[in-house]
Amino acid sequence: MGENRKESRQVKFRVSDDEFERLEQIAKEFQMSVPSFCKRKAQGARMRPPKIDREGAFEIAHQLRAIGNNVNQLSKRANEGKAIPHLELHGIQKELHALWRQFNEAIQK
Repeated sequence: MGENRKESRQVKFRVSDDEFERLEQIAKEFQMSVPSFCKRKAQGARMRPPKIDREGAFEIAHQLRAIGNNVNQLSKRANEGKAIPHLELHGIQKELHALWRQFNEAIQK
C-alpha cells in the first residue's frame, strides 16, 4: 500500500451488476468515482447533483475566459492612454448578460 495515502484502511463490499450500474450512474451525476461517492454517502453526506453538467460548466468557463481576454485587452489599451470605443464596452456587457442568463437558465433546470 502506498505510504503517501492519508487513509490506511480499505473497505471492500460486493454489489450486483445492476447495483453497480446504478451506483455508477448516480456517481456520474455528482461527477465522482463510485468509491468516492460510496464513501461520502457512507459518512452521511447530504449531496445534491450539480445543476450544471460538466460540459456546460466547461462551456461557461470557455466563454468567461474569452470575455476576460477582451477585458484585459481593453484594460491594456486604457492604461496606454488609448480611447476605448463605447461599442466594444457595450458588446462585452451584452456578452456577460447573455452568459449570465444562460447560467441562470441552466441552474433553474
